[in-house]
Amino acid sequence: MALRLERISKSYGGREVLRDVSLHVRPGDCYGFLGHNGAGKTTALRIALGLVPADTGRVVTGGFDAADHPLAARARSGGLIEVPGFHGSLTGRRNLFLLARVQGLGRDAARAECDRVLGLVGLSDAADRAAGTYSQGMRQRLGIAQALLGRPAVVLLDEPLNGLDPEGIEEMRRLLRRLTRDEGTAVLLSSHQLADVADVCNRVGILKQGRMLLEEETGTLLGGAKGRYVLRAAGPGSEDGLRRALAAAGLPATARPDGAIETDLGGRPPADVARALVAAGAAFSAFAPKPRTLEDVYLTCDGSASPPAPDTTAPTTPPVPEAAPAAPVLRTARYELSRWFAGPAVPLLLVAPAAASVACIVHASAEAKARAADVASGKVFSTSQTTGFTALALGLAWGLPLLAAVVASIGSQSVAGESARGTLRNLALRPVGRGRIVAGKLLALSVAAVAAFALTEAASWAAAGASFGFGDLVEILPNGVEMPLQKASDVWPDAVRASWMPAVAVLAYASLGVLVGSVARSAAGAMAAAIGLVAVLVVGLAFAPSGALPSSHLPWWQVRDLSPVRRLFDVSQGVSNALPADAAGPWWGPWAWLAGAAGLGAWLMRRRAIP
Repeated sequence: MALRLERISKSYGGREVLRDVSLHVRPGDCYGFLGHNGAGKTTALRIALGLVPADTGRVVTGGFDAADHPLAARARSGGLIEVPGFHGSLTGRRNLFLLARVQGLGRDAARAECDRVLGLVGLSDAADRAAGTYSQGMRQRLGIAQALLGRPAVVLLDEPLNGLDPEGIEEMRRLLRRLTRDEGTAVLLSSHQLADVADVCNRVGILKQGRMLLEEETGTLLGGAKGRYVLRAAGPGSEDGLRRALAAAGLPATARPDGAIETDLGGRPPADVARALVAAGAAFSAFAPKPRTLEDVYLTCDGSASPPAPDTTAPTTPPVPEAAPAAPVLRTARYELSRWFAGPAVPLLLVAPAAASVACIVHASAEAKARAADVASGKVFSTSQTTGFTALALGLAWGLPLLAAVVASIGSQSVAGESARGTLRNLALRPVGRGRIVAGKLLALSVAAVAAFALTEAASWAAAGASFGFGDLVEILPNGVEMPLQKASDVWPDAVRASWMPAVAVLAYASLGVLVGSVARSAAGAMAAAIGLVAVLVVGLAFAPSGALPSSHLPWWQVRDLSPVRRLFDVSQGVSNALPADAAGPWWGPWAWLAGAAGLGAWLMRRRAIP
């Protein structure tokens, strides 16, 4: 059995959406999952794909219990649920390539697989266009293409014909026939348009108000409506005679839009009725049983015809799962970095802190020159010569807080933003696992944050050295004499400490951003929550014990600043009562925040329903 749902139930807010739903999809089936809008079809498909947890029941994919072997089950299924989501700035081919790599395929295999599925859905000519320029029908095809990546044993398609023109619908029917008949792929096709699936589905299941009423072979269901016959008059003017003959035989006559007449024999033998009509002088050219349609089945189904039966073909022992593709965390991280750096937005955000640091140092250089000019002109008696250490502290005081806010914001969008676009669903359908998705996203954000931190530090050191040099602190007197105040050798240890210790605090903010994204339900809400969290942690410095917050390791000069950067500034200015070196708290404090936020984010992600 390719897919089994066993007594699945699901409720939302006390409202029962599914009740004891069971269905069975065999290899090679094109299974029509029918029901009106709101019947619960999409919820059932989400549960089957692991996007939503069921309250009760079991999902078995390819012989694997999805609860016991989620990665093995995920590797054997693909799906398209409602509106497909893609990264609009990336081409259709690039979108599929990134997902194929997460699936575990190598570069060459991923390219070949993308070409295969693009050809199947008729998008080869548009593969290198940005997905954001696709029409609704093209996006629907691209969604089906991602569901086919990796040749899954069963593919679940939710209203796949939506948005397609008549030509596209016929092409999709041909694709479904090829998948099921030629390649042996099982397809579960959800639809409320019964006519669209009648000629492609060999089996049908009907869902009404959350209850599975029927599961049967299409041929059996459409074998004919018992007692219903269609007659056609022999020629113009003979319709009235046919109606009179039917009335004389005591049979109803219902005119059809195509000119034929429909009647109900009421259990009388068709041969007897035909002889009676001929004897009454009726002239007719056709007298045949009325074909039964899926509409007839659906409208008359009350669950008494053929309720889903237990699967008696299931093996007594489940198959041994194959080894999952290696390094799922690294695959997810690679996906995340690839999509971030495919456009300019994220790189510009990560470069902004370095630019802010350099701008601050350039401003400090201009101010230093102005003060030196005032001393030379006699406007002021003396001034302390700004050193590179002071300029470095000033630059980092601007750049590092901005970097913390940037990585927290990006982290919040890595889950909530993708969820809002529908792209998180595509990722969750790969054989990776929810916790590993969070770990991979956090790893990618950590790599980006460390790179941005290193860039900010390097730019600040370079700008400070070029503008001021890293010499001793001196007081410039009116006659040009320099009076030493602080030796550079005494400041270097604090400069080194200020250059590495804030890095872990930045990573903690990245982890907190991912945590916020795992909780928030909208992209805008996640962004607002991330910025609000940064503000709360800053304001909290005034009340929390020393070192209790990750913000204590970053410079926030408008509040209680305990950071190594603030100590560097004070020491470089010759302040005698500078903060002690351990004022920010133990070095492992931000690591604890990072680990705690990452663990909680992974736990929440495993319980999150993915739309």
